[in-house]
Amino acid sequence: MSNQPFISIIIITMNHEKFIEQACLSAISQTYSNYEIILLDNASKDRTFEIAENVLSHSKIRYKLIQNSESFGISKNINILVSHASGEYISILSGDDWYTEDNLIEKINFLTKNSADIILTDGYKYYQDEDKTTDVYTLKEKNYIIQNLSNFFHENVSENKTANVGTFVKKELLTEFPFDENINTEDWDMNLRLTSKGFKVGFIDKKLFYYRILSTSLSRNWKLMKGSYEKVTNKYIDYIKADKELYKKYQLKLIHFKYEILISDTQSEHEKEVLKLEWKKEKYKIKYSNPILFFKLLLLKNK
Repeated sequence: MSNQPFISIIIITMNHEKFIEQACLSAISQTYSNYEIILLDNASKDRTFEIAENVLSHSKIRYKLIQNSESFGISKNINILVSHASGEYISILSGDDWYTEDNLIEKINFLTKNSADIILTDGYKYYQDEDKTTDVYTLKEKNYIIQNLSNFFHENVSENKTANVGTFVKKELLTEFPFDENINTEDWDMNLRLTSKGFKVGFIDKKLFYYRILSTSLSRNWKLMKGSYEKVTNKYIDYIKADKELYKKYQLKLIHFKYEILISDTQSEHEKEVLKLEWKKEKYKIKYSNPILFFKLLLLKNK
């Protein structure tokens, strides 16, 4: 690209006083220069806003701060941030995650050689409680995503297969097709909404972010996740039911939520084991339509 596009890093944060400095430092330390930072504090009850303001005010990067007087859902907050953004592209960051310093430049370099409306990348998971870092994807998972980018909607409509930290997307798309404010898994829903309309996903095979996982993370709240999963998939349920394999994956995912919720609601180890066995039976009934094969596999799994 002869002219470097202007980018808006939008940061959404709430009660992240232990992590917001790292997120902000990663945003202001980008090797790419033509960007702004817009941070929204979602009515934090700790020092998140104060810390973020201090970090950003000591940088040379153009920035804007927004502080909610009451808290809203993630999707509504992202829509607010997008409305304040001046960039041609939006790069989304949570206040408890962080970027590598080459995050933006790698995305811009990718765009010089590839046509894409949405860019995803590889990265790391950081487990806060264990102080442990792992790859976001196994090699098999990542290769599957890359090989099926042209069929992204179909491959992800029954289950989100991508980590969406640092999602990079054209602002005009988020203005024309804003985030659904009734859904918690807003990133997956956005990916499906845009790809269902023919917009193209690109993937950078480089580790450009750290995704912090906390014991309180939404991804561990099975009841909320089940409700959000159903809200997203209900938008495309006719498409899912029309494909035998997709519908099977959809049913298996619902069973997964069902038993994770039941297991998390009991303290009895015996009851947990009973539930796990019932889960296995239900799962194999769906996966294998041949009853003889099903019982043979079940017996093998229980040995």
